[in-house]
Amino acid sequence: MKQTSFFQNLTHDQRKVMLVIFLNVAIVIIESTVGVISGSLALLSDAWHNLSDVLALVVTAIALGLGARPATPTMTYGYVRSEMMATFINAGFLSLLMIWVAVEAVDRLLHPLPVDGWLTMITASIALVVNTASAVILGGHAHVHTHDENDDAHHHQDLNVRAAFWHMASDAILSLAVVLGGGAMILWGIPWIDSVLSLIFAAVILIASAKLISQSFSSLMDRTNPKTVAKFLNIIMKNSQVLEIHDVHLIRPSSREYYFSAHIVLEDTLSLAKVERIIEELRNDLSHAGATHILLQPETHKYAGENNLHCNGHSHHYDH
Repeated sequence: MKQTSFFQNLTHDQRKVMLVIFLNVAIVIIESTVGVISGSLALLSDAWHNLSDVLALVVTAIALGLGARPATPTMTYGYVRSEMMATFINAGFLSLLMIWVAVEAVDRLLHPLPVDGWLTMITASIALVVNTASAVILGGHAHVHTHDENDDAHHHQDLNVRAAFWHMASDAILSLAVVLGGGAMILWGIPWIDSVLSLIFAAVILIASAKLISQSFSSLMDRTNPKTVAKFLNIIMKNSQVLEIHDVHLIRPSSREYYFSAHIVLEDTLSLAKVERIIEELRNDLSHAGATHILLQPETHKYAGENNLHCNGHSHHYDH
């Protein structure tokens, strides 16, 4: 039997992500080593930021692979939450590192240390080239797709890779700032520029990390946007056959998924075929509105709630 290598089994997007991972691991090692030798805190903070992006890229590569796996009896939803779990851990780890960088930068402003400007600038220039190349590699994935059932998985993969592209683009900007900082130290001999750059990096990355922590934590705790819930409810309530809505749930287990479920009260006299047509229409409308997993349970007046809130002849409530 002919054996295939690991890379031959990877998709085109996975191979691109793996290449970028290898390039950035090299940059992390180089920047960390030279940062310690040159005394550049800005170089170290850039290296650690690259390390967090390497972890994010690993998650992207795993997500691209796991996305094709079918559900199993033990993992009925697959590994859909792995993205948010990894994002929460990575962002938290990066935040702790940036807090340390900020504290160290303030200490260096009060007690300046000499920084090798040439070594810092040369190393950051190499990082700039690699990060720019990484962004170009990932940025070449975009294609025009038609919207059909077979295209959804590929479209979701593209979103994953697009997010990785913006990570690399932001890294290139940070590396450029370190290059300019190294040049300023060479021209004017001002060592505190390195500390100021480190504080700026720490602030920018902490703000971005805080947003990621908030989003991933909300997802893990099944918190969702009430505007999205209202949008889905309005779609259902526009159907004249739906009398009431209750037990409404919406979760977002990943950045690309919306799982929506609700119980809908219909007329007792409707035939099963008519009920199926109503549910099919609602599922189609909800799907076009962004819901990716939809569960609608039809019920008769027996299950209508007396305390439901009425809106335009309809009512709904959330199950707590």
